[in-house]
Amino acid sequence: MINISGIFDNWAWAFVHRHNLLEEVGGKHGVGLFRNGTSQFLPPELSSYLSSETTVNWQTDYVKEYRDALAHRIPLYIPPAEYTPEEGIRYNQLESQKIDLIKSMAWDELDETYEQQAELGKPSFVFLHSHGDGATNPVLFHPQILCDGLAVVEFGNLFMEHWSKTA
Repeated sequence: MINISGIFDNWAWAFVHRHNLLEEVGGKHGVGLFRNGTSQFLPPELSSYLSSETTVNWQTDYVKEYRDALAHRIPLYIPPAEYTPEEGIRYNQLESQKIDLIKSMAWDELDETYEQQAELGKPSFVFLHSHGDGATNPVLFHPQILCDGLAVVEFGNLFMEHWSKTA
């Protein structure tokens, strides 16, 4: 997540240094492909790509949101498993059983209860924020990584074609 955001930042810095624009963009805080300070100097091909509704939504609602969470709060949450409603009920029953088994020091039965719990559910292939604010909808891990990689390749090719000119 941080690297997806970081590569766009690196391209912004490369562009700003290539054209000696650091003062014109407003100093280091104005550097960023999605910041007005830098974007005003981008050639039309880069500017139109970055200002498209799809790219703006991807950057604002996903990349920035998850990058900021990782950099300033806590890691992505990947649920250990996903349960059907019936499995959830069974999991909670076993959890209550574990407390009683600990109190009665029935260690072998406790081990069996842990094993029964481990057999419930299926692997989770989503990630989300670990807290209530921000982007709380689960994101499918594999398809999102593919889309992120494609966005980097697509924009990277466009950037390399046009980074030597300014607006």
